[in-house]
Amino acid sequence: MKFIINLLCFFIIIITIGAPPVADNRRNEKLQAASNNNNNNQNQDDVLDDLEYGRYLKEVVDILESDPAFKEKIQRASVDDIKSGNIAEHLSLVQHHVRSKLDEAKQREMSRLRDLVGQKFRNMNEKQRQAFARADPNGRRMQEFLPQHLDHKNWETFGQDDLERLIRHASKDLDELDRKREEEFKQYEIRKEYERRAKLAKLNIDERKRLEQLYRATLEKKKKHRPVNHPGSVDQMEEVWEKVDKLEADQFKPKAFFKLHDVNSDGLIDEDELDAIMVKEADKIYEATPDADPVEREEEIDRMREHVMKEFDKNNDRMLTLDEFEHGLKGTGAKNDQGWKSIEDNDVFSDQEFQRFSEKMAPVSTSIPHYQTPSPASNQQEHVPPEVAVQPPPAAPPANNQQQQQVLPNMPVQSQNQTSSQPPKLMPRSP
Repeated sequence: MKFIINLLCFFIIIITIGAPPVADNRRNEKLQAASNNNNNNQNQDDVLDDLEYGRYLKEVVDILESDPAFKEKIQRASVDDIKSGNIAEHLSLVQHHVRSKLDEAKQREMSRLRDLVGQKFRNMNEKQRQAFARADPNGRRMQEFLPQHLDHKNWETFGQDDLERLIRHASKDLDELDRKREEEFKQYEIRKEYERRAKLAKLNIDERKRLEQLYRATLEKKKKHRPVNHPGSVDQMEEVWEKVDKLEADQFKPKAFFKLHDVNSDGLIDEDELDAIMVKEADKIYEATPDADPVEREEEIDRMREHVMKEFDKNNDRMLTLDEFEHGLKGTGAKNDQGWKSIEDNDVFSDQEFQRFSEKMAPVSTSIPHYQTPSPASNQQEHVPPEVAVQPPPAAPPANNQQQQQVLPNMPVQSQNQTSSQPPKLMPRSP
């Protein structure tokens, strides 16, 4: 009976994702080897690598952009048409040899997914396999195993439905990656503020007041930075051209600037190359504070890059062509008079979010009153009342780990199950 159940599940998998293997010829082997080499050499910060189907997505984009007619349609299309997948209606314009490459790319992806689903099934224990077979005799639940970024019903050719699915899923998943990165940064900032308050809670009144004054002075120093150009503005590019590239200001030309910053000469400015352009603007904010948090500086660069991509990137592939770059510089979104609000000018987290975090860290909230310590979210600058200054310091939150005990040696350890105070590992950067 067990053998029949296992055999039934196996046939369901094969029928559902029954893609034939790609023809084993020298040409395809060379293409695959080249693709492997390129993927291994790519920067690990490439956000597309975080997508399960990121390699397939990049391959399809590269193939489509090699067709002049389709590339022109993409550049003229609106962002909504691209993100909704409506641009797939123009797939019929693609040349025959380009369609053949798309077919081969899909077959390789189907083969990869077939192996992936087979591995998921092999990882099931006997009880899980039996339950799966009883609950899914017709193979309907098998769809849960299959990534939906392509059309599984048509396994031979790459069609309009494949492109629509790929674009929609990529747009959704990339937006989700950005959201997760922003959430992780928020949690990092909350934890950082929690630990700052925990340290203050163990100090005497005089030492606490001294550190508070130093903290306020640091916040004020951060705000008094040099004027920041609007990311993506002509003024910003001209300043990079003159100050970083050391070229004559009156010789600035967008095309020459683009080629100069297209480091790998692939005709595109990717996210890493765009980040390098944003570094000078971010440095204006943090150069006055040598002990500035590098995580915050990195987040500032990420936000600047995201903003430029949203303004310039017409086809939503997270890379800029020369046409997109030149058109973006001419757009209304590139005006320098819009200014730029840094992290210090925005509320990263709310008082309610901080309170919820504090309650998770300690059974009873021990945060210092807001009039004694301004949080980065609100940047309060209120004076400490004299009658409050003489009050004993509030109890400190529990120590989190050995590292925090070194910073705050007087904070007692309450349990072995402590929450790490290390900054969370941020996701690879994105817009």
